[in-house]
Amino acid sequence: MIIVAAGLLCPGRARAQQNMSKTPAYLTIGGFIDGQYTRDADQNTFFIRRARLSVTGDVTEHLEYKLQTEMAGGVRMIDAFVKCQFCDWLNLELGQFKTPFTLESQYILLNKEGIDYAQAISRLSGYNDPLPGNRTNGRDIGMMVYGNLLSCDGGTYPLLKYHVGVFNGSGINRKDDNLSKDIIARIDIHPLMRNLVLSASLIRGTYADAVNPDAANHRYSFGGEYKDKALTLRSEYVRADIEAGGAVTSTDGFYVVAGWWLPFESSFRLRPVLRYDRLNTAGDSSVLYMTGLDCWPWSHLRLQAGYTLCTEVPAAARRHMFQAMASVKF
Repeated sequence: MIIVAAGLLCPGRARAQQNMSKTPAYLTIGGFIDGQYTRDADQNTFFIRRARLSVTGDVTEHLEYKLQTEMAGGVRMIDAFVKCQFCDWLNLELGQFKTPFTLESQYILLNKEGIDYAQAISRLSGYNDPLPGNRTNGRDIGMMVYGNLLSCDGGTYPLLKYHVGVFNGSGINRKDDNLSKDIIARIDIHPLMRNLVLSASLIRGTYADAVNPDAANHRYSFGGEYKDKALTLRSEYVRADIEAGGAVTSTDGFYVVAGWWLPFESSFRLRPVLRYDRLNTAGDSSVLYMTGLDCWPWSHLRLQAGYTLCTEVPAAARRHMFQAMASVKF
């Protein structure tokens, strides 16, 4: 994979590709490949975690689109949406895209600090969801309005951002399984500081379980993030109250993650990362302590490595996991 990356980064090849390009200005083709190695008590394996191809473009000054497919583990559509940008405070997004629930789930994979999402994000934001349906990749089909309000510092950043959407609530590439719609909303506030954001989000939804076509699926989150050129510090609490068979089960989680870009003079980038991650389910807790390194030797190649100590309460079982990932974007 590193050899492939070196080829992609070769200046001569890049110039040749640029000269041969016949794509119009409103058509941009890109993507990335994630090759991962994982070693723990249950597995010792290399695998292709993601292989994505995307087509994006600006049709007009106010209209843009994105199509993205996943080819690892079978071809499927991930993103298929259009954005209509009317003004700074009112925009419309239609199609299949990431729902606005939680802060961490909004990160594109190549910008997130660790190899995996925090447990609360993975389990409660539609990545590895406990509910039935195709609830993967944190996406759903629907429509959303969003925008920036009350600009600060001469209009350089907003005091408040809002996202409000109506979704099927069934996951990707899937029609609604009942007659109700999910309402998902998030508000981000910059309290008179560009680098700090406080955020709260919620889901008021339903889904069809074995006995009730409108079983409750209610979730909320709150947290914050500080981010400048060197430091990223983010924390969130997420809770889900899900009805099944007439009874409501509550699951919640909390994480804190920190990363610091070391000061190198060249384009080489390296940051150590630390994360505390806890998920509480039906009286049991899973606690993960992760430490890792995030490295960009060049702009198109990312290398990550991480060690995670996994503990379970009250069983007090311990597992050790080592992960490494090489990502090439193009």
